[in-house]
Amino acid sequence: MDKVIEQISLYIHDAPIWPFALLGVILLVTMGVDVLNHRRREEAVEYFETVFHEELIGLYPIVTRWPDNLATYMQPRLPVLRDAFEVLRNFIPQEQLREYNRAWNRFYQFSRLGGNDQIRQSNLSEAEETDLEEGQSEQHQQQQDFQKMVADLLVYTEQFRK
Repeated sequence: MDKVIEQISLYIHDAPIWPFALLGVILLVTMGVDVLNHRRREEAVEYFETVFHEELIGLYPIVTRWPDNLATYMQPRLPVLRDAFEVLRNFIPQEQLREYNRAWNRFYQFSRLGGNDQIRQSNLSEAEETDLEEGQSEQHQQQQDFQKMVADLLVYTEQFRK
């Protein structure tokens, strides 16, 4: 056993230094890249959450002012929301990416088309449109659908908070 230890000791003593120095540099660079990537991910999550909460103020998380026409209201906000979506998408794990894209597409189509209003206006007769209670219940359903879609998108940031 002493011979083995002596041989290892001689090898380390006679071994060139450059492989160990190279390994040390590689480890330092790897740790630096990991720290930078972690910082970028934190910034992307913060940007995503901030944009969604600022752009959807009054609509999410508590409805305080629901617009008469959701599509018109959302039109100038969608590009900013899409940018936040794209920034965070770079950090979503591959196995979740498909569902993340689907959640965005549902939210985008709902917001772009004004939710259920477009469908309701094309399918209802004039007598049904005058029914105020039904319109209010549909608006409430539209608000709930919208809130669920936003919550479905924001849930993807939770995994990075751990």
